[in-house]
Amino acid sequence: MAGTSMPAKSVPPRAVGRPRRADAQAVILTAAADRLDSQPYRDISVERVAARAGVGKQTLYRWYENKAELMLDAFLTRHAQAMPAAPAGASPLADLRGYLHEVLAVLARPPVAGGYRAVFAEAQFDRTVRERFAGVVLERPREVVRALVRAAIEKGELRRDLDADLLVDAVFAPILMRFFGTVDASSEADADKYVDLVLRGAKAAA
Repeated sequence: MAGTSMPAKSVPPRAVGRPRRADAQAVILTAAADRLDSQPYRDISVERVAARAGVGKQTLYRWYENKAELMLDAFLTRHAQAMPAAPAGASPLADLRGYLHEVLAVLARPPVAGGYRAVFAEAQFDRTVRERFAGVVLERPREVVRALVRAAIEKGELRRDLDADLLVDAVFAPILMRFFGTVDASSEADADKYVDLVLRGAKAAA
């Protein structure tokens, strides 16, 4: 009708294009972590991660030389803080048991367990990835246990001539061997048995 204004046409939202370069790495890592959490490592490809992130493959290669490096960073971005914090109880040895129980609970979570195993396996073929995995993923819980062992030595709960690093290796070895090498992971009861066995000859004389 004359004199009647036509309703304004709604403007469709602008399609989201490729992320800006400043945001691209974060988008790539999110896409890679989503893949790592949801599908077998062998089925993940750099091309699929790039497509999921909405970037070109060459953009991805600005930061990562290969799939192993990308997936390690993706795992760290999403799960690096999953491991429990250092406890602060009255007894370092009691704290040690409690901490190992918490570590086992984290390793039992499917996304963490799957990504952990996948990146660890791939790291065996890439020295750079292996060194980063050891220095970041493996060393963080080792630092906590090492500090607890040293605190137990200072409190007189353990012998003063103990090598703290060897004791840490002895505590973690059966847990990680079971985690990587068998179908069933260690239970809290298993962890207590490992600690009892390791500390049998390490406790200070009464």
